[in-house]
Amino acid sequence: MRNAVFFFLVAFLIAGLPFAQEAPPAKEVTGADDLVKEKGQFQETWVRPDADITRYSKLYLWNAVFQFREGGEKGTGTSIGMSRGDQGPYAVREEDQERFKQVVGDAVVKELARSKKFEVVDQVGAGTLLVRGAVLDIVSNVPPNVGRSANIYLAAVGEATIVFELIDAETGVIQARAAERRSIQPPGQLHQVNSAPTNSATVWNDVERWARGEAQVLRQALEKALKKAEK
Repeated sequence: MRNAVFFFLVAFLIAGLPFAQEAPPAKEVTGADDLVKEKGQFQETWVRPDADITRYSKLYLWNAVFQFREGGEKGTGTSIGMSRGDQGPYAVREEDQERFKQVVGDAVVKELARSKKFEVVDQVGAGTLLVRGAVLDIVSNVPPNVGRSANIYLAAVGEATIVFELIDAETGVIQARAAERRSIQPPGQLHQVNSAPTNSATVWNDVERWARGEAQVLRQALEKALKKAEK
């Protein structure tokens, strides 16, 4: 029941978000109600029963969206509390939101481009899957002016729900949706507090490695599905 609630919450959020209409598919995006839950490398994976991954060889990143949680503390709190990393969550400044979008977007594109089975393209054509990504309810654990006052040791710089939808570019029919909520920390860190204090450089490095890790899971899932279908 909990997994179903999570899926429908994600579906509701996706449906309600405004997407930029750049290079839209030929038809309106449909098919969400036909998805069936399957085991996958993400916490939640839903696939269209008649999906055929062998039809696709190209990936086009389309309509990425980022949603930051409103509010949060704007002050730095006490030095003792900051050093333990138990203050927050903190409001994310507009300039940091823009940088977050850029870092995550670049990391996802670079990781998907590493695929030997799928080509990342900048034009939609036959055999193309639209990859519609969303990073929802982004929470920051990083105090303002980090590194300028007290040393801060964080297990994770924040938390977010990441969603990938795979959409047939010609028909607009959703072929699969994957989602999970994760701490924004390097893969394999497993909530361990960093041994070195947090600063601006480490924060953005952690964001980049986290995004690359999530994109790697997607890339490997696609390649695994293709390999299985080709047997």
